[in-house]
Amino acid sequence: MNISNFTFKITKAFENSIKRFPVAFLFSLAACITMISIVEYRTSPPSTLQRLAMILILSIPVTLTAKMIWERRQEDYARLLIYYAVSFVFIIGYYFIYLNKLDYISTSRIVGSNIIFYLLFLLIPYFIDRKNFEMYSIKIFTAGFITSIYTGVLYFGLSAILFTIDRLLEVKINPETYLQTFFICVFIFAVNYFLSLVPRIKDNFTKDVFPRAFNILLNYIVVPLLTAYTIILYIYFFKILITQNWPKGLVSHLVLWYSFITILVVFFLAPIKEDVKIAYYFTKVITKAIIPLILMMFTSMGIRINAYGVTEPRYYVIIAGIWVLLVFLYWNITKEAKNALIPFTLAITIFISLFTPLSSFSISRYSQNKRFESILKRNNMLKDGKIIKNPNIDKKDKQQISSIISYFEYRQGIDKLKFVPSDFNSSKMKEVFGFEYEALYTPDNIQYFYYRIKQNSLIDIKGYDYFVQINSYNIDTTNMKEFSFKYNNSNATLYIYKNNVLIYSKNINEILKGIYEKYNMLQKDTELDVDALTYVDENQNIKIKIILNNISGRKGEDQTPTIDGCEFIIMFSIK
Repeated sequence: MNISNFTFKITKAFENSIKRFPVAFLFSLAACITMISIVEYRTSPPSTLQRLAMILILSIPVTLTAKMIWERRQEDYARLLIYYAVSFVFIIGYYFIYLNKLDYISTSRIVGSNIIFYLLFLLIPYFIDRKNFEMYSIKIFTAGFITSIYTGVLYFGLSAILFTIDRLLEVKINPETYLQTFFICVFIFAVNYFLSLVPRIKDNFTKDVFPRAFNILLNYIVVPLLTAYTIILYIYFFKILITQNWPKGLVSHLVLWYSFITILVVFFLAPIKEDVKIAYYFTKVITKAIIPLILMMFTSMGIRINAYGVTEPRYYVIIAGIWVLLVFLYWNITKEAKNALIPFTLAITIFISLFTPLSSFSISRYSQNKRFESILKRNNMLKDGKIIKNPNIDKKDKQQISSIISYFEYRQGIDKLKFVPSDFNSSKMKEVFGFEYEALYTPDNIQYFYYRIKQNSLIDIKGYDYFVQINSYNIDTTNMKEFSFKYNNSNATLYIYKNNVLIYSKNINEILKGIYEKYNMLQKDTELDVDALTYVDENQNIKIKIILNNISGRKGEDQTPTIDGCEFIIMFSIK
């Protein structure tokens, strides 16, 4: 195929994709523009812009699902407009209800919602009784694989061109340009090319068109590998039974991912399992052999939950394990499986885990509150619903209490933790509990911290003539008119030059020391007011205000904070 024919083919594919899915294309284009705009901010883009990007990305599978429903029902265009209108109402409602702020919960929900709608997009054409859903899914899988290869080649090719222009022609290419190029490749090329390969509703597939390469890959490479992995897990399983030494969380994740891959392989083998002996015997054996391993996973996770309570990741392992177990039980019970139920039940499982009273957030919040209450009562620190100070409790209990507080501050919001005062935060632990924050994990006596200013904070720039943002990750000198700025990572010192003459320097560790002494190593992620992370200084040359937009680091045995990375907002005036 020559270049002109290939170009014509790609152009035609884009044309067909846009004609078939015009609304999804517009949302993809809008998402691309928004992501490019976010990159332009370099540091701390507005929360509103980030949330806009999230909802635009979600809008792509939502409108695709609406279009697939219309194609499946073969209705008139007036009904299609109604489907799109309902989609727009859903998108707007989702934005204001579930995406009104940017935090762990809203981010988890947006990721899960994308997965749900892509699963619906996949299964709608064949739900529930239409045959050969597996062959249709293989077609979609192949389309995604081809699109990924093309997109990767396109991105690396464009990146090579940009790199060559930067190095050989000495035309400055900002590092952000590479990321923006990636977003263009994904949202403009990949989305539209993939959609051009999505089969029409009227297209039919049979096992006669099962890809030969896919057949060889599954039966002669993947199946032997999964068989060997299963044997290893069973050896480990028997070792546990003999030693009675139950593993920690790692085995749960290994078994879970192994189960997901096995489901995918058995699903893809379904069309040919009656014709290929390897596929037949593997499917028949593995769907039974995997069940004891899943039960072992539940036992391991149960031990972990009994010790530390339920958190969102543990919840996801449990509910995913339940879904996996039900899938394998279904395959063992039924004679003719309707495999379209697999993505459908997975979508329902994700929905339950994110949006219902039985969600990961509700169950985890309840579990951690009960655990918190139990520790307080055990140490006589709870009376009439109020916390009583006790600095002499066991160190392990101090760590457990600190861990729970850190969990609520980072994931749920401290207002969801029972018994603490309404204005409580982890900087007030000694005041409320009688002891400072105790990190649960301190390998080699190292503690880590991350401070940042609160999102959407107002910054007072009055009294200063210049404003600049720099970070410690870019070792190059930042130039602005006659001024230049440099941060030396080795000694944590900021340097400011005017016409190549040093006019100001400051060791950021000195600023950090004051913050650390006041707020301690509170948690992995501490949001503070702007004033708490602001340092004002002057000398004979300059009047300056330094705001630590975010700063991360660690404290070792010598108790000295060490900076790993930071971003500055600098305002200054020349005297």
